Amino acid sequence: MMRRAVILVSVLAVVLITGSISKPASADVSFSFFYSNLSPYGTWAVSAEYGRVWRPYDFEPGWNPYYDGHWVYTDYGWTWVSDYSWGAIPYHYGTWALDAYGGWIWIPGYVWAPSWVVFSSGPDYIGWAPVPPRFVVGASIGFNSFGPDRCVVVPARSFLAPHVGAYVVPRSKARVALSQTRIVDNIRVQNHVVVNRGPDPRSIERAVGSSVRAVPISHVKRVIPGGQFDVAEVRADRHDRGAAPRATAPESAHRSEPARPSAASARPSGATRQPEPSHEVRRSPAPAASQNARPNEPHGQQGSHPSKPPRPAQPQPQKPPQERPAGSQNVRPNESHGQQGRHPSKPPKPAKPQPQKPPQEKRGG
Repeated sequence: MMRRAVILVSVLAVVLITGSISKPASADVSFSFFYSNLSPYGTWAVSAEYGRVWRPYDFEPGWNPYYDGHWVYTDYGWTWVSDYSWGAIPYHYGTWALDAYGGWIWIPGYVWAPSWVVFSSGPDYIGWAPVPPRFVVGASIGFNSFGPDRCVVVPARSFLAPHVGAYVVPRSKARVALSQTRIVDNIRVQNHVVVNRGPDPRSIERAVGSSVRAVPISHVKRVIPGGQFDVAEVRADRHDRGAAPRATAPESAHRSEPARPSAASARPSGATRQPEPSHEVRRSPAPAASQNARPNEPHGQQGSHPSKPPRPAQPQPQKPPQERPAGSQNVRPNESHGQQGRHPSKPPKPAKPQPQKPPQEKRGG
């Protein structure tokens, strides 16, 4: 009996441990979480109007945050799937605003949505723009949010293209295209979660010429930090119960900058921090001196110091040549330079003439 009890307790312990391991890790959605996970991909700044904001490194003149990605119709409505590895946060929390001086900036928010955008739809064109920073679910949005510089407009037949940015209507024609559409504001709360129903899927079917079926959002990538969708983690009333969900919750500029977590901290899928470059200059140890060093060895070879050129070999002293005695028959004035017995800088000495005896006069007989 005691043995059965021990086995039962062991089985329950294994089940509890296994369940705790298999349960998806919840993302601690906070400003510190946003700061640490977005810092490798952009810069944080302070806006006089919105407090702390973030701008990606991908920003460049003419860039729009909704150029690079595509739309998927899920069980939570129209869901934006960004092409960026950091897209799980800025496209599903908070909203984007066009700053007159800093360009596109992201303003943090703590309520999840499949997309924080408002649509303007027509038979020929569909446009969308980020909701205003102070947007509250249930409030109406006017056409003032749909300036050509803020809105993305595409032909209706290209709305479901895998790279929708390739079909964007030029800004010079966007205003005329938008005049043929009407605002579709279908952002609301269903079962405690924000949804964005947007344009009617049947109108999209007619435009693209194919059927549109809702895809489970758990099958869609880069829509939630951590990669695993958990309804309990995206409840609209998780942070502020009883109030209408807001798109943003601006952070005060007076708040101290949070510390970045260590490499072991949890990060959203695809947002692994890159190693920061070190400013420390490391010097390699100088190699030991070698007797085999040559003056013409290249820098860094064995026997040479990495910062000093090798010393040239000193010339060996030469013994002066021995002069041959005068009158030697082996020395010639035209002997070539450098032959044995000759000094390279002194000409040979000519042989001294031999004195001749005067002839003796003969005496007369």
